[in-house]
Amino acid sequence: MIPKRDIIELNKVGEVLVMKAIQVSARVDQSIKESAQKVFERQGLDMATAIKMFITKTAYEQQIPLSVQETNKQAYPDDWFSEQRITNRDEITRLAFEKSPVQDLDLSKKEDREEFMQ
Repeated sequence: MIPKRDIIELNKVGEVLVMKAIQVSARVDQSIKESAQKVFERQGLDMATAIKMFITKTAYEQQIPLSVQETNKQAYPDDWFSEQRITNRDEITRLAFEKSPVQDLDLSKKEDREEFMQ
């Protein structure tokens, strides 16, 4: 008798193949799991079936069945590294340093360190 949890398949010549089912577990953020579960339910699937489909497709196609795409979001605005913007940042830094009392301190001296920390 074939155990209840085993999966039965027929190979190309009609022979019965028995594949032992194993349990796979993964830790996933609760909100992500719940969001995915809603998507699966709209498709008439439960979580276990959706995961089995993903793993099976990966095994048969020998690649991950997801498309990884770049987002259109940019880390910096287009002109962030423009010559004018760099010049402006350098000028702001220079002016801030000129006006800063820190430049007159020698942090190797105790009294200057104390003044700096005030």
